[in-house]
Amino acid sequence: MLALDPVMRALGGTWVAWGHGDADPAVVDENDRVAVPPEEESYTLRRLWLTEEEVENYYLGYSNQALWPLCHNVLEHVRFRDRFWNAYRKVNTKFAHGVVDEMEERGGLVWFQDYHLALAPREVRRARSDLTLGHFWHIPWPPWETFRVCPQKTEILEGLLSNDLLGFHLESFVTNFLNTCVRELDAFVDWAKKAVVHQGHMTHVRDLPISIDVERFERMASSPETEERIDAVREEHDLDGQRVAIGVDRLDYSKGILERLEALRILFREHPELVGELTFVQIAVPSRTEIPAYAHLEEKVDRRIEELNAALSTDGWKPVVYIKDPMPQDELVAFYRMADVAVVSSVQDGMNLVVKEFIASQDEEDPGAVCLSEFAGASDEINHSIPVNPFYTEGFAEDLRRALDQPLERRRDSMEKMKATLREHSIHAWMADFLSAAGEARRDAERHARR
Repeated sequence: MLALDPVMRALGGTWVAWGHGDADPAVVDENDRVAVPPEEESYTLRRLWLTEEEVENYYLGYSNQALWPLCHNVLEHVRFRDRFWNAYRKVNTKFAHGVVDEMEERGGLVWFQDYHLALAPREVRRARSDLTLGHFWHIPWPPWETFRVCPQKTEILEGLLSNDLLGFHLESFVTNFLNTCVRELDAFVDWAKKAVVHQGHMTHVRDLPISIDVERFERMASSPETEERIDAVREEHDLDGQRVAIGVDRLDYSKGILERLEALRILFREHPELVGELTFVQIAVPSRTEIPAYAHLEEKVDRRIEELNAALSTDGWKPVVYIKDPMPQDELVAFYRMADVAVVSSVQDGMNLVVKEFIASQDEEDPGAVCLSEFAGASDEINHSIPVNPFYTEGFAEDLRRALDQPLERRRDSMEKMKATLREHSIHAWMADFLSAAGEARRDAERHARR
């Protein structure tokens, strides 16, 4: 998770992570550890090794065919299988043992990340009740009416409630989680404190929206190398003289890519003057393609882009430039700087850091406009974008037109306010807020235990 690397560089300590590929085993020592990053060795990476079967059933199975679609309210893609759950439990135990090994003879904070590790906190708590446990859940938490579909809901909840602090991006996710604890576990919830007491342990639940390393993106965006890359990108993709809108996504059904392409089709139909003038650059790296839902999505996106380009292309111009290759951040920043409009059209998203990266990368003299889905978590923070409803594609198309027509002074004013929000709420502020909340939660849990 690229967003967490600056946190680890600042905090030090050890990151326990799943290792894969040929390179990881080659660089670790006899204890499966390696100091990273190579240029300044800020923290230790401890690798755990998973079998192909564990990867298939724990990661591609339970994590991404059960929890991911469940939490994104996409029940048609939910698949619960016994082999998925058995592998999820087994791998969570493996991670818990790895954590306990690394924390031998020392105390402090264990910070779990995301939906892949819902059970590990309970096992670590059983082994080391003295540790402070915090967990950040990077995806949405759905309403109880959705979460109750999960056959293993009690085990998931009790795993998470073994933490002292549980963080979500949005207050609405916190409310959903607290309500779920009441409905499923009949747990006591202190709504004023946003705390759950279950089986004698208190867990604080907080909304702590994650962010990016804003200063790093600003430095990259203003570098001479980025200026050179912009020229190279325009030449490589025949974008000279074009207005450019951009979408940057992992190829996932939660990102609203098909809805975006439909809105684009309507935009060109209703505003034919944009034909030959506007190019949409879609950067979408395929992922989890072993899962049928993802493979089918890739096929649909490929076909929709082919149809758009076949219907509208002229000599030297096509409406959609489609890039599927992974791209380093410094090259991605050149695309952000070049674009007149960024389009984030998630149908459901815990946060979405792309919009924050785009904002941080903008030139304040001539910034781009931002179309941001109402259903992306970032929309709770970023109040000066153009809101879009990806389910209403005709309205979405007109929102794109508004973004393209937004006057320079309006863009400058909006970007100034959005950048100010980002600078105040950077990844470093998120880290400090989480650590402070974890300390408070631990102290409160200890006071409760002494009663």
